[in-house]
Amino acid sequence: MTALVAVGTVTLHVVGNASHRAYLQYWGIDAGVFPKSTDLVLINGYYGLVNQSALAFLGILANLGWWAVGAVGVALYLFVLLSPTEAGSGTVSKWVAKRPAWAQRLARYLAGTFLVAAVIPFLLIAWTAVMVMPDAVGGANGKAHAEREALEFQKGCDKSKHPCVELKKGGESLGLGFVLDGSSSHIAIFDAKLKRARVIPRDAVELISARSPALPGSIDP
Repeated sequence: MTALVAVGTVTLHVVGNASHRAYLQYWGIDAGVFPKSTDLVLINGYYGLVNQSALAFLGILANLGWWAVGAVGVALYLFVLLSPTEAGSGTVSKWVAKRPAWAQRLARYLAGTFLVAAVIPFLLIAWTAVMVMPDAVGGANGKAHAEREALEFQKGCDKSKHPCVELKKGGESLGLGFVLDGSSSHIAIFDAKLKRARVIPRDAVELISARSPALPGSIDP
């Protein structure tokens, strides 16, 4: 259980960090300017895994035919692999039985060595795939998140479901757009006018929401 918790924690951290990095890279923003706490990275990793798992499930439902063909192929492979053969039934070929004891031992050692040598590359490939998977999942989630937001941002401040904010400093407007990310030193927005991402220092910058909250009983225009 301790090992599973450790592996799960590292996996969530990798997914969350990769998702955050891919999201900002989509907008052309340096992720190093917006560091995240470990707790927030883990939370983002959790939501990234949930989101990608749901997409994978929907993909299976959309391709049930190919999924069934793959399942039949795996079943046939396991059937052939686990079928009893002369080599696995405990019998020894006549050629080996006629050899001296040392020759038989040498043959077994050689066979075992060649078997391990043949399996190791496949294990390395499988292990590499497992190690790369969290980063790939996180990157795909971050890019998908950015693409969904880009579609909304293109609608403009009036029609998008995401609220716009206006950045002011000393009464002077620095821009109007959608907040992408923020840190203690900088804030990133998608400028609604320039249609580009911008990174602005936070020093004495005021954020004003361009959308008033809907009061109880009022009608949202």
